[in-house]
Amino acid sequence: MADAGKLKHINTELIRNSMQKNGEMSKNELSRETGLSFPTVSRLVDTMVETGEVAEAGFGTSTGGRCAQRFVRVAQFRLLLCLRLEARHLRYAVRDLNGAAVETGEENCKTGVLQTIDTLIARVRVRYPQLGAVSMGFDGSIRDGAVAATFGYDELRGVNLSAYLNHTSKLPATAERDMHIVAAGCCANAVHQPQALVCIYLGRFGIGASLAINGKAFSGAGAFAGELHYLPIAHNMDYAKNHFANADAVAYYTQVICMYAALVNPDCVVLYQNDLLTDKLEQIRASCERQLPAQAMPQIIQSDAFEADYENGLYILAERLLKENGA
Repeated sequence: MADAGKLKHINTELIRNSMQKNGEMSKNELSRETGLSFPTVSRLVDTMVETGEVAEAGFGTSTGGRCAQRFVRVAQFRLLLCLRLEARHLRYAVRDLNGAAVETGEENCKTGVLQTIDTLIARVRVRYPQLGAVSMGFDGSIRDGAVAATFGYDELRGVNLSAYLNHTSKLPATAERDMHIVAAGCCANAVHQPQALVCIYLGRFGIGASLAINGKAFSGAGAFAGELHYLPIAHNMDYAKNHFANADAVAYYTQVICMYAALVNPDCVVLYQNDLLTDKLEQIRASCERQLPAQAMPQIIQSDAFEADYENGLYILAERLLKENGA
């Protein structure tokens, strides 16, 4: 026999997902959408109204009988804290259940990264007692929540950021490499879900990538996947230090894309905009087409949505934590 508490959680999650997808709904509509019986839906919705998670939203249009009461999920019933650490600046956004930003800001880590995180979380928790989960993106390698490799954050080396965030906030929390978060956000924003998506970004600390398979980022056995500077490309390590000075962008991107094509055959590659790419996209496509057979040639897209994909990925990560912990 199924555990009653677990079954209630599963059924409640069905209702949450349906209301998030469709907006205002009546109990009859929720019953049809979720496949749950009307009494089960009615009981769960009434409980959600009592806790403040769901609110009454007036009555629907009459079709000859009594107008049905409609309900809507309260977006700020739970809030999510999304953090980004870049170049000793900690950017944050408090988001509601619909992903909308309630508050955003940036802190300079002058007193140290961990101290800045402590202070920020304490302040946000006081201001928003309904905070439910914390996610964090970091421009370095993270394995099982712990920092494995980093540039410019010596105090974080070996620190389990996920555990630290959880201890500091007393909430479900996780930290992940920035590119894996970006790839997840990019997949979620895609009109047509790619089976295998590669996202490539050139930032101030070099170039990195992430592979997402069916919407889930792949980090590898040692959380090393996507560290492009270790590919056997001429001057690759030097490029990490001199920011690709005198690099042939077409040749470099062609080699990276062809390597991914040969190993995982992605259907889409996203190249995030940077100065190195200016006016080079068509040349890169043509170069790849000369080297790859038709069945291996991915769609190559140039995107300026790095920020949007990153923010969406952080939201998705925090929301998933919320659901997994039944909050």
